[in-house]
Amino acid sequence: MRPGYWILALATLSVVIGMFVSQDPERAGRLSQMYRDAALTGEARQLAIMGLAVAIGAFVVYLSMTRR
Repeated sequence: MRPGYWILALATLSVVIGMFVSQDPERAGRLSQMYRDAALTGEARQLAIMGLAVAIGAFVVYLSMTRR
């Protein structure tokens, strides 16, 4: 099966699940509360972004040193 069909199937599945979840207000409320609880706040968010920036920078340096 071609990758385009897989992407289309996953997108369709996510739309169907989104429609199912958004129809039930209680489930939608629980889902939005879960997103709020899982979000990084304040200093933890800054540390995560800084760690991601360092990792990307290290990867760029690694690629520039190994490719000649």
